[in-house]
Amino acid sequence: MQNSSPIDVSAIPKPVLINVPVDDMERGLAFYQALLGMPLARSLSYEISYHAPVSSDGILLTVNKRRFPGEAVTVYYHVNDLDGALKLIAEHGGEVTAGPYDLPLPKQIKPEFQEQFRDSPFYRGDAGDSMGRGASVADADGNRFGLVQFSEWAHATFRLGEYATRVTPEQLVDQSIALNRKVPAPTEIFQE
Repeated sequence: MQNSSPIDVSAIPKPVLINVPVDDMERGLAFYQALLGMPLARSLSYEISYHAPVSSDGILLTVNKRRFPGEAVTVYYHVNDLDGALKLIAEHGGEVTAGPYDLPLPKQIKPEFQEQFRDSPFYRGDAGDSMGRGASVADADGNRFGLVQFSEWAHATFRLGEYATRVTPEQLVDQSIALNRKVPAPTEIFQE
């Protein structure tokens, strides 16, 4: 199965957040700080949440209080057009389970945020009032994940837009080889 149309690598949704819900914040925070070998910082949101970078490509691990029974680890992907992505999900049998919703930067901490992060390599001036918009979704099989469309001022932190490291031509060649190879049926691969 060969894809003859060119791939727009700037449109490939990028994982940006790995959200880990915990029942006991103190225990969960201690666990993930030990696992990562570094302290997690308090997130700038209305909920109690902590984060740390887990990739040089702008991926953050966040730990927050479980919001509902059965809430599992959720990977959030950045998309350039949230409304378009939600429409595509619905067209392919998925569903929006929450949202779209705004990701506000709390007004009472915005001046402090601006002042504290002036020395950050990711500082890009006025942060605006919102990190962007998001939604929780599920695919046609019920697998949950999230989508976010970050405001442009947040792109440097998450290595998006002009700060992104795109999928490389070598990765696309490797993918093309994988798409065109002859692979036995799954039952044949695992038979002895």
